[in-house]
Formats: sequence, structure tokens, C-alpha cells
Amino acid sequence: MNISIAQRFLVLVLFAIGGCAAPPTLNTQEAAPFHVVLGSNNYGYPASQVQLVSSVQGERFETRHSRLRYPECMSGYLEFVEFSGFIDSSAVAALGGLVQNIKPCVRKNGSRIVSPVYVNSAQGELALGMQVGQWFKTQSIEMVVTEGQLCESACAVAFLGASFKRVQATGRTVLHMNGELGRGFDCARSTDMMPFKSYLLSVKGNQSGQTLYNQALTYCRNSKGWDLS
Repeated sequence: MNISIAQRFLVLVLFAIGGCAAPPTLNTQEAAPFHVVLGSNNYGYPASQVQLVSSVQGERFETRHSRLRYPECMSGYLEFVEFSGFIDSSAVAALGGLVQNIKPCVRKNGSRIVSPVYVNSAQGELALGMQVGQWFKTQSIEMVVTEGQLCESACAVAFLGASFKRVQATGRTVLHMNGELGRGFDCARSTDMMPFKSYLLSVKGNQSGQTLYNQALTYCRNSKGWDLS
């Protein structure tokens, strides 16, 4: 059967239209926005469940106060604070201001859930670390070093004083006792060791504080430091 020129042209047009059709939609699922805790690798919460309350950005630190949807709390939220950076006087003031603004999580039975304070800090002023540790001891918060976070120097000193504390996943808390790189105490200096001993006795009591102090002394020549994780 002979095909006319018009019919051939129509066939070519149909092929061209088919060739220009849009490709099928791929069944890909876009990752939901995520609130990653400061200083962590990837630990955090779905962004849709988190509301930022306030934040402070310093020269060498950042800290945030947020609330997480949490049905167990009568308020519907569990509030938490994050800190990452160098612990100096301005950082302590900023962190303290946010922690003081945390509204407690109270269950229907009247019990409380302590609010987490995530801390990532490898350097800071040791005297301020002791100050923070004494303050954390009196607060209804849990100092947390989570996945990917590192707590050394002043941070590790504060960790010793906190009443509620936890290291989870790959987080690490290390206290240096050989004065290495200015990250910790120097056992050879009484100006370092006497305040540190007094601090441990005040936050842990005489017996437990003395035990901790004696244990710390065994790391004076250890370049890796005392792993508190």
C-alpha cells in the first residue's frame, strides 16, 4: 500500500512529539530539614519539631536556646540549650543567661524532666570552668556531650561539677593534667592544683572530692589526658 507524502509527514510529527515528552518523575524523597546540635556531626531533631527561642553569637562561641515538641511535658515542649566554642567570660554570661530562661518540663504527675545543655568546647579558662561546674551543680539541667562533640579544658572541669551529666555516642570528655597546649591543669603548678582540689571538694564533698583529686593526679604524665567519657 502506497503511503502518501502527507501521511509520512504526519508519522514524523508524531515521533517528534513523542521524543519531546517529559521524562517520568523519579521516586526520590527529599530529606526533611534537620536541626543539628551545635558542634555535633549530625545529632539533632527534625526542624519541624524545634522552635528557636533565642541565640547569641560571640567572637569565639555560639549558643542557642530552643524548645522541642515533647508531649510528656504539660507545656508541650522540652527546652534545651546548645553551646559551642571557647569558654571565656562573655561566653559564660551568654550561656548563663540562656540557661536561666529555660522553662522546666513538668509531667502531669508533677515530676520533672531535666533539660539538656549540649556543650562542645575544646578550650577555655579553667577558673571559669570551675565557676560553671559549681553553678551547674545547683541547676535542674543535664550537661550533655553528644555525637561528634568534644569537651576538654574548662568544659571538662565544668562536667565534673554538674549534678546531671551524660556523654553519648561518639562524644568525648577529656581532662588534661600536664598543661599541654594550655588545655588543662599543670600538676607542677600549685596555683593550678590547689584551686582544682578545693573545687572538687566543694562539688563532690570531702571524701568523693579527694578520691577524684587523687585519681586526677595519676594522669599528670599522661599526654592523652583523663578520659571522663
